[in-house]
Amino acid sequence: MRNATPTSSVSSNKLDPIAVLREELAAAAVCHGVERVEDLTEALVTRVVQRLGGTTVYVRNPRVMERERLAQEVRAKFNGRNTRALAREYGVSVRWVQRLLEAGA
Repeated sequence: MRNATPTSSVSSNKLDPIAVLREELAAAAVCHGVERVEDLTEALVTRVVQRLGGTTVYVRNPRVMERERLAQEVRAKFNGRNTRALAREYGVSVRWVQRLLEAGA
């Protein structure tokens, strides 16, 4: 197993996904009282790399995920006549709600 030395997830303005994964796994392990944090972190990173190595992985922006969640809620609450009420409830324009509903049809 590779030596688990702490690395920064940002090197020369480029984000390293594996370094981010290591940092987050180590933080989670510490929070849960794992004794051998480095061993667990490296074992999990190795498993992820084995399963996903060579593939392109896209991680959506949290804002996009929130917008998609909001869109789902609006669609679920739409009853055919409450476009204005939904716009008011969610703090968006009536036109945004209309476009959302048109796109989902």
